[in-house]
Amino acid sequence: MSDTFIRSVDFSLRDDGRTLHGRIVPYGEVADIAEYDETKNEIVRYREQFLPRSMAAMVQGFIARGGDASKRSNCFVPLLIDHRDNFDSMIGQATELTDAEDGAWATFRLYEDDRMTKIRSVLSESHTGLSVMFRDTRPPKLIDGVISRVQVHIAHVAATATPAYASAGIASIRSSDTTDMPVVDTPRLQSVREWLASERANSV
Repeated sequence: MSDTFIRSVDFSLRDDGRTLHGRIVPYGEVADIAEYDETKNEIVRYREQFLPRSMAAMVQGFIARGGDASKRSNCFVPLLIDHRDNFDSMIGQATELTDAEDGAWATFRLYEDDRMTKIRSVLSESHTGLSVMFRDTRPPKLIDGVISRVQVHIAHVAATATPAYASAGIASIRSSDTTDMPVVDTPRLQSVREWLASERANSV
């Protein structure tokens, strides 16, 4: 299990166009997570939630720079297909981030693309989930056996066919005319493993 995490959420798609809006991180929703631990060559399972305001710092930075990726690399939040990190899989970028009571919301602008008809079809028929790749920028807390994310940084958002969080996602896609990740401090994952071991011990 690395210090970069991927989470996904359901979404519904309506209308046509190149502007996509939806909730990318739900607050206070607990999900069962299964992740591959490369060091142990095994699947590690635990429960997780994003605490309220866990996207607040990133949102404030994004707003302060007007979403201008040229001003700072962490303002660039690409929208991908299936987390495939290549040029063809990048279908848009975030133009707005908002921190609300129920989670973090984003607006994306889809790029001009000869495949636009196919992209819209994929978003509405097969890839009916949004998935975020993130890093902890503050150590998570263990609350009632749930690993609770305190502050995170989103590397990218992807449309996926395998959602994990079910209560958030794309709210609309409509017509509109309108880099590398920075190095951040992350908690040692040994603490997560210790929490998991403690939970297992307490359940025996």
